[in-house]
Amino acid sequence: MSEFWDSEQLLGKMVKNSREEVYIKKVEKKGKQYIDIRTFWFDGNSDEFRPSQKGITIPYESIKEFKDIIASIE
Repeated sequence: MSEFWDSEQLLGKMVKNSREEVYIKKVEKKGKQYIDIRTFWFDGNSDEFRPSQKGITIPYESIKEFKDIIASIE
């Protein structure tokens, strides 16, 4: 996705299964900041992970609400 975003910073990643990982990135586009949580799949041809369409991009101004929802999970 580096071609799409003006800037991106990897905050962390988690293994989903043997062929997929979930990347959490702070990204920016046209001066607006977002948190992008996306599944990446392993491309055996290039030996690297590539972004999938499975994910969510949250505007930075909604992060507090998102964090509150996550914090309520038991």
